[in-house]
Amino acid sequence: MTNVVKAFENQHLAVMAQIATMEQQKKELTDKSKELKASLEKAMDENNIKSIDNDFLRITRVTASSSTSIDLKKLSEEEPKLHGELLEDYPKTTNKKAYVKFAVK
Repeated sequence: MTNVVKAFENQHLAVMAQIATMEQQKKELTDKSKELKASLEKAMDENNIKSIDNDFLRITRVTASSSTSIDLKKLSEEEPKLHGELLEDYPKTTNKKAYVKFAVK
């Protein structure tokens, strides 16, 4: 580790510790939220309730569905020429902004 990185880490260690703690809390809250939502979903299914709108939440059950799309990876592997032609004719560029990735250990 370079001296600059070490100095930066020492200077901002408290902030990093706070982020790690918050990320862990967020994960725990997300897991608990998923459990509660699943419980409500099951109860709504059992009671044939499609939607609820009260002071706390608006809940709408969306029925299962399926969609079909083109598997571009498979097309690229099995029809490389066609894939190249389509890419030339119908290019799509997606710009992504820069970000910092955090992972809690």
